[in-house]
Amino acid sequence: MEQTVKPRLFRINTGSCNGCDVEFVATAFVPKFHLDQLGVELVDRIEDANILVITGPMTARSQAFFEEAVSKVKPPYVVVGVGTCSVTTGIFRDSYAIYGPLDKYIDVDVNVAGCPPRPQAIAEAIAQGVKILQSKLLDQPMPTKLETIFTDFEAPESYRGRISLDAQKCTACRTCETVCPSGAIKITKTLEGYEHTIWHNTCCFCGNCSYYCPTGAIFTTNDFHTIQRQEEKYTDTHVALIPFHECEDCGKNFIPATEALIHRSYPKEEVPEMLTKSCPECRKRTTFERCYR
Repeated sequence: MEQTVKPRLFRINTGSCNGCDVEFVATAFVPKFHLDQLGVELVDRIEDANILVITGPMTARSQAFFEEAVSKVKPPYVVVGVGTCSVTTGIFRDSYAIYGPLDKYIDVDVNVAGCPPRPQAIAEAIAQGVKILQSKLLDQPMPTKLETIFTDFEAPESYRGRISLDAQKCTACRTCETVCPSGAIKITKTLEGYEHTIWHNTCCFCGNCSYYCPTGAIFTTNDFHTIQRQEEKYTDTHVALIPFHECEDCGKNFIPATEALIHRSYPKEEVPEMLTKSCPECRKRTTFERCYR
């Protein structure tokens, strides 16, 4: 007969803005998020807990209190990091008062990114935590892939969730990289073109990139599924290549204007053919010769 254990949950805030904590309260006390189905009990003392739900980055003031509190927990137990701040410190990554993400101070089992995550995402993360707790108790191998437990959760179309990219519209202009407050976007030059990378576990879902993108290449979706095992923390990325084209005049590599950008600049006029076939230097020379010959 399989041994089971009552999931006893204790929440710790290590420096959160309380956004994730508000969503956790909704998760814990609103029946539609199904936490009661897991048999989870909220406890008042950390000594009684076997599931720790932790919000916020690790602040300078919190570290000592956190380490003292966690020393009282008896194994086996599970750690669920809630919110982008707990995963990567998010927008606070360069603050003098931030000592780092949660996994620098405790072994994390499950992460759920978001700023804040939806209650449905938090509920799913806790459900995964319960599943991992049972595996630890029975000394079984940890699941290598998280299978969705709650399948009836949805998000409205207007929900601002995970970021996606249409590489055919992207010109690698770096606007999204510049306006991203949490450093979740990086554009790197390669031999083939520009590699556009989005780190979903760092994204704070602010939508700045989508708002300022001149071509609509980068955009928010209504996907709120950001639950992952700790081992997958740095692999939840969206990587796309914006390829070089060869200039028909000089043979140099360049990134041509995309159709989305062209139609924004020339909505009702004939589009100059050289915009897509010639590099900027050759276009300048051609324009100068046309004006002054």
